[in-house]
Amino acid sequence: MFRTLRTAAVVALAAVLMGLAPAAAADTGDAPASGPADVSIPYDDAASIEPQAPWRIADCAAVSAASPLVRACDAESIELRADGYDPEAGVTRLPVRLVAGDRTLEVSYRVTLEAPAAPSVTSPGERAVASGAILRVPLSDFAPACIACAAGGGTRVVDVDPVEAGTAWTTPTHVVFRAAAGYRGAADVHVEVVDDHGSAARTGIPVSVYPARAEAELIALDVTVPLSAEAGAEIDLRTLVASRSGDEVVVVGCGAPLHGAVACDRDGVARYRGTGAEDQFSFHVAAGGEQAWGSVTLVPGGTAEGPVPTAPSAAAVDGAAVAMGIVPPIPPEGGSAADDGMFRALSAVLDRVGAQ
Repeated sequence: MFRTLRTAAVVALAAVLMGLAPAAAADTGDAPASGPADVSIPYDDAASIEPQAPWRIADCAAVSAASPLVRACDAESIELRADGYDPEAGVTRLPVRLVAGDRTLEVSYRVTLEAPAAPSVTSPGERAVASGAILRVPLSDFAPACIACAAGGGTRVVDVDPVEAGTAWTTPTHVVFRAAAGYRGAADVHVEVVDDHGSAARTGIPVSVYPARAEAELIALDVTVPLSAEAGAEIDLRTLVASRSGDEVVVVGCGAPLHGAVACDRDGVARYRGTGAEDQFSFHVAAGGEQAWGSVTLVPGGTAEGPVPTAPSAAAVDGAAVAMGIVPPIPPEGGSAADDGMFRALSAVLDRVGAQ
């Protein structure tokens, strides 16, 4: 998308005379103005100033020298583009001299940078955990998507409701909830996904805390597994599950990965294919009337393999966002978070029947 601003001469002149254009080279005001001499540059896109005929741009050399945001200039238009988004950039003044015959008009355009769209995130759905036990929810189950998370973005726990239900924190791969030993009932863990510029999206995990037994009947592990040179992996999920009752373990299904594709067959084997980047998916198992969730975090070959760490980092303890170890995907161009969630849900169904 290329945004164009066409300014009628009389309107531009009125803007100057009425003082809508700034008098300084830079303005620290956060909110961009909305007058006829105001231009906003979309994130990772360009904007164009095109004076209305018969007005033409008189001095492109002066315009180009006025700001590095000017990428091209001729008598009919000015192209503006930014290398990235800077929340501290404020407003930049761009003086432009227009001519029409023997008439001259000085217009001071106010140029601002549009922030990238905030991340999108969905609830992973209801989970259950015993009193005093730990629940781990992989980041992939939140289906995060982010335009500006090249540096990893981050996650943080906002709060636990009610507070007496337990404590929660985030790691680079999971949201972790420890249920209080004496608590029973419903709880909500509120989580934010934050992009590299601080824009955030919030969701929650509804949790049911049930009375603890002497020993858990069914346990599913959260592990890291190396990717092969072909960016694939095959994991027998039944080896990641322990059933104290001895009942047969059934793999109910797998969640959608963030970057690749996974098929969970009836034989309990998950077959993953991806891009070679770190990725993740959850799995859901049942046995003897009990159910449990586990996860597989896929890492490039040669890196650590084994159970995922659950201890909170210093950032999590301080309430700061913890950088995501798995960089979330960029939303599809022209799509929406709702559309992405719909297709992810369909993908999850296909995963359960091994159709991918």
